[in-house]
Amino acid sequence: MAVLHPTLHARSALTAGAYRELDVLRELEDGLPGGWDVFHNLDWASVFNGRPQVGEVDIAVVSPGGFLLLVEVKAGAIDEQDRGLVKRYGNETSDIGAQLRRNHAALLSRLKDASLRDVRAGTLLVLPDHHLQAPVLAHTPEGIVDAAAWAQLCARVQQLVPWQAVGDEARGRLLDFLANRFHVVPDVSVQVGQVQRASAALASGLATWVPSVQHDSGLYVVDATAGSGKTQLALALLRDAHAARQRSAYVCFNRPLADHMARIAPSSCVVTTFHELAVEHARRQGEEPDFRQPGIHERLASSFADDAATAQARWDLLVVDEHQDFDPAWVQALLGLLAPQGRAYVMGDPAQQVYARDGFALPDAVAIRCMDNFRSPRKVVEAINMLRLAPQAVQARSPFAGDVPGFHTHAPGAGLRATEDCIRQLLGQGMQPEQIAVISFAGLQNSAVLKAEALAGLRTRRFRGEYDKAGNALFTQGDLLAETVYRFKGQSAPVVVLCEVEFAELGEKELRKLFVGFTRAQFRVECVLSEPAAQLLMARAG
Repeated sequence: MAVLHPTLHARSALTAGAYRELDVLRELEDGLPGGWDVFHNLDWASVFNGRPQVGEVDIAVVSPGGFLLLVEVKAGAIDEQDRGLVKRYGNETSDIGAQLRRNHAALLSRLKDASLRDVRAGTLLVLPDHHLQAPVLAHTPEGIVDAAAWAQLCARVQQLVPWQAVGDEARGRLLDFLANRFHVVPDVSVQVGQVQRASAALASGLATWVPSVQHDSGLYVVDATAGSGKTQLALALLRDAHAARQRSAYVCFNRPLADHMARIAPSSCVVTTFHELAVEHARRQGEEPDFRQPGIHERLASSFADDAATAQARWDLLVVDEHQDFDPAWVQALLGLLAPQGRAYVMGDPAQQVYARDGFALPDAVAIRCMDNFRSPRKVVEAINMLRLAPQAVQARSPFAGDVPGFHTHAPGAGLRATEDCIRQLLGQGMQPEQIAVISFAGLQNSAVLKAEALAGLRTRRFRGEYDKAGNALFTQGDLLAETVYRFKGQSAPVVVLCEVEFAELGEKELRKLFVGFTRAQFRVECVLSEPAAQLLMARAG
């Protein structure tokens, strides 16, 4: 299978001709063997006799040996005139043969400018909607694929490629040339911003169609993988409720996630965690909780759930997030606070269940499932599937290929130093401290990283393990975020350094924590792990 640049997920066809071009791309992607690369919609710029010229190549195919084949797709109506085949665009016409020759000459000139003189280039005209009745002088029979020869498209492409190779180094430079990869120092911040914007736009799918699903029960369970757009769905639901002047609430498990949602949700919406609701309930009963007491949150949660059955309905819309971390009694308690005609969306991801909770079923609910991940780079998702970190294969939908996760092994007792070395490498490559989240696989009490006031010379912003009288978590002051897997679940960062990954056996709990850690990153993942843990992971990968 060939590699497509970019993937078709990031592109939509708007015209009939564009749909036919997509057919050609899919045929080439599926029909060519591994080692081939297919680029599409390539804009080129050149200067001829002192005048700038621009154009576009529909498809460029690069063979394993570095031969470049320019493919021009002409679908729909084509006119035959004295000068040859002509494609009409509105009131203008384009000579197909001249266009092919112009693109070919321009690419040869640009290859020369790029010191790629050894790269040979050919052309192929694809007429998917026409039959060629007779040979023509301007094109060899082998250089045209019409409707009759459509099934032989990939075979024809391979036949047009000469055997002589240009070498791996020249082929690599050719791929960089076609991908517009400039040999300059990259501005990583700009790249990160582009990836974040593109992923957010693509992940809006759930927010587009899920709210249109209607059911008499008003109850919906959304099981969606990490990076599928659950946060955008929640935000869309809350905004719609605000516009309709409905009472709404967003309830999750992790306080950091609630803090994030509170910043972006409508002001009329109640944004809280389940345990904060339990604290609020206790105070309405006249109790002032002492958060220094062991097990205080569990006791308050139990009291809230017991009393919810007799409580007055509060909300027209309820969004429960991170349902995999909720006790079944908590969910039922929250549903009891819903108005008679209200709607509830219970969202989560079973693959991210890192707490020992009993499962629950809502028989009257509409079940919605989605395994599309738009957040994680495609190569990260490939690693997740190869390591089988999730019970079900995740579909990579990000337009950004990214890099394979980095694995940094260390000897016993050297985890902190290995983590700092990894952070220094990232900083040296242009990453900013605020773009990096250092996520500890170890618990808060067992983490050397989370006890460090500074990492790689940067002061850390980390949870102190204490709460103020209002139940708010207290943090140290610093530029580099350091958190646990548990507390960072439901959030994301451009770059994630998953550190202190140590285990003697690879069970379900470890797999889920790894899955959570890997899927937090929007741009890059670095994993710092012990040698025994690395051996177990590699054995799982086969």
